[in-house]
Amino acid sequence: MNSRLKKSLYLGLAAVSVLAASSFTTTNASAKSYAKATSNQTLSGAPETRNVTTNGSNALYTKAGTLRGARLVASKYTLQSYGNAKSSTKYFRAYRVATTNKGSVYYKVVSFNGNYRGWIYGGKSTNSFAGGVTAANTMANANMPTVTTGYTLKDPSKNTLWVNPKWSQYKAKQTDMSGYKAGDTFTVSAAATKTREGYLYYQVTDDNNSAITGWVYAAGLNAPTNNTVATSNNSLKINYVNASGQSVGSYQWIIQPTDLKTGAKLTYGAKLGDILNTTDSLTSVVSKNVPAGYTVSKTQPNTTIGNLTVGSNNYAVYVDAASAQYTSQLAFYTTNVNGATINAGQLVGNTYPTLSDSEKALFSSNSQGFIPAGTFDNALFTTGKLASLTPVNGGAKYAFNRDATVQANAQAKYGDTIKLMYTQAH
Repeated sequence: MNSRLKKSLYLGLAAVSVLAASSFTTTNASAKSYAKATSNQTLSGAPETRNVTTNGSNALYTKAGTLRGARLVASKYTLQSYGNAKSSTKYFRAYRVATTNKGSVYYKVVSFNGNYRGWIYGGKSTNSFAGGVTAANTMANANMPTVTTGYTLKDPSKNTLWVNPKWSQYKAKQTDMSGYKAGDTFTVSAAATKTREGYLYYQVTDDNNSAITGWVYAAGLNAPTNNTVATSNNSLKINYVNASGQSVGSYQWIIQPTDLKTGAKLTYGAKLGDILNTTDSLTSVVSKNVPAGYTVSKTQPNTTIGNLTVGSNNYAVYVDAASAQYTSQLAFYTTNVNGATINAGQLVGNTYPTLSDSEKALFSSNSQGFIPAGTFDNALFTTGKLASLTPVNGGAKYAFNRDATVQANAQAKYGDTIKLMYTQAH
């Protein structure tokens, strides 16, 4: 090889080496700067307050999308289709929250149907869901049926009871039906529809076994075939009177065919002792329909129930005034830190607001029914003592969060602890 050729090859290789080094330097200089997680913790708020729907603005990853090694689990398109779905199976449940050194919030979520699980961008604050997820109400209140008693199950194997309506919560469970007997009747205590499908559900309790209670698809019930209009041929009027003999209320008991002995006829003037399976049915009606604020007195007139007749208006039941039997205690929580408790020591005066007897009465009842959502529209929460809480450190006040409180107490009854939810502005 001549000297000129050697020199050309040498210069060519040198040029290639310079270009390669230059390219390597440029690539390294533009390498992506990954975020780092600064916290990662379990969400502790009530499960129903952590139901979310995806909106398609962000994808789902194996870890926070800006962390090194994050891999795609579900695309924006897939999550948008889940967010627009008409099926409750495509809601998500958030159960962990993480923040990064770049100030971003990510939630770990799982779809109700179990098909997708991963991390999704949730905005810049843990106060509320944002970014790729939005808070979801999987159920909406519905009107109660006109008749609430006497329902039976069409087929428990097809439409059984659920602790929460099927697919309205992540891993919703069926009610234990081991104590159910064919023909048991049920009483309706609440009604709700699935937000996406619009299916109507009733919350019911077995009249023969109160441990059997839950939600059932309304179409899975047989409507009662009972008498619904009181006449002199099918009813008995119960008069509730106080110790002075003054009437404080009444109830017109409509006697049902199921209350009668086989072959008995329900007609005006018929003696209850002759036609009823048992007079205990009347005793039960009496105790269930006592006027609010009263209890059945232990002292009663000497009445032979069996001699009472259909169409009679003279069955007197003595009652005594009663104080509220079911009083709820209040607990204070913040929505800012995953439902953490607000301790009295965190507030000015190191104590919670002191309520008067009349204000406490808002959380008391003579019966253990569900606490209505309207309770939290009271002036006590809008402008009164519970509208806000002042922290001892002089920071921003905690403002009462009505919607979060309604969600947290969706299944609460009088006598249960009421969770009051507050949000502190940053």
